[in-house]
Amino acid sequence: MKIGIDAKWYFTGPPSTQIVLQNLLCRLFKFYPEHEWVIFLDKKDRHLDFPFKQENITIIYVWADNNMFSNIFLLPGHIRKRSIDVMVFQTFPAFQRKINSIAFIHDVLFKEYPQFFTQKERLYFLPLSWLAPKANRLIATTEFVADKLIKHQYSRSKSQIDIVPLGVSPEFKPAGKHDGYFLSQVKEKFGLPDSFILFVGRLNIRKNIESLLKAIPLLHNESIALVIVGKKDGRTVNLKNVLSGKKDRVIIIDHVNNNDLAAIYALAKIFCFPSFAEGFGLPPLEAMASGVPVVVSNTTALPEVCGDAAAYIDPAKPENIAQALNDLLENPVMYMQKRKAGLEHATKYNWDITAEKFMQSIMNAVKK
Repeated sequence: MKIGIDAKWYFTGPPSTQIVLQNLLCRLFKFYPEHEWVIFLDKKDRHLDFPFKQENITIIYVWADNNMFSNIFLLPGHIRKRSIDVMVFQTFPAFQRKINSIAFIHDVLFKEYPQFFTQKERLYFLPLSWLAPKANRLIATTEFVADKLIKHQYSRSKSQIDIVPLGVSPEFKPAGKHDGYFLSQVKEKFGLPDSFILFVGRLNIRKNIESLLKAIPLLHNESIALVIVGKKDGRTVNLKNVLSGKKDRVIIIDHVNNNDLAAIYALAKIFCFPSFAEGFGLPPLEAMASGVPVVVSNTTALPEVCGDAAAYIDPAKPENIAQALNDLLENPVMYMQKRKAGLEHATKYNWDITAEKFMQSIMNAVKK
């Protein structure tokens, strides 16, 4: 079978989608060598080395400045020309029903929480309401997303949606399994304190960093710091006003490479993710795999993904966030329970399983 994958964001694009593509493609190529793979990449990334050179892999570089337009107007011609049997699109499928297609839709939070998206972003996603139903299958990462796809009529039936959970990369592991010298280098490189609470994610208002910052002065431990790892994106929170009087306890780090990020996770005391809304939420799982107790919001997909392994908070209440952090910091038994539960829970999310379920969705799309 000849399978097309929209991988235009493999090198650049939303960081979460890069993670998915980079972890997924290598496993698909390894586990399913009997198929031909046609991989579509952004032509701006032509100078970058795609690491897979097998004879059964064909690389096509396309214009990708607008993912929706590229998927609708450019990719169908390539699909027909190369007689691709099934095509996996990121978010927007082509509107031609003659193409066996799968739309990988990571979330529809723009429908449920429009206040967290710019007008431009909401307009961009508008055509999805009539494009998504044209796909043979939809892939969602959680039951939460699948239910929203039905609610907003992106799919005619739940039976057309395949749940493909994401995985945790093996580089995320407890401090004891890292090279001690490397950990000390990362700690020095980023000026990390001995004890800190960690947040990883985009500096977007949806991530609710403001409430986390307001919770820090409410902690009984007046010396523990907050480390924020993330880039400005979309509707970015104005940190200047919120940071007033807290700068000595807050360290903000821009985007880091995966090895450094894994070390930062492992060095953290607690991971806190007070996001208002998530379609999946990979950072809490990465923290769990790193042996770090996790505090997350009790909203959207996070309880489904984190199960009983996390401590839950109301993201709108800084005092509730502070209480959950205080409980972990002051109760060694609870701290170790959550650490152990997180390590066990994270093992359920494996990229090998993701690849297997992804491939099953492809097979579902071509069933007659």
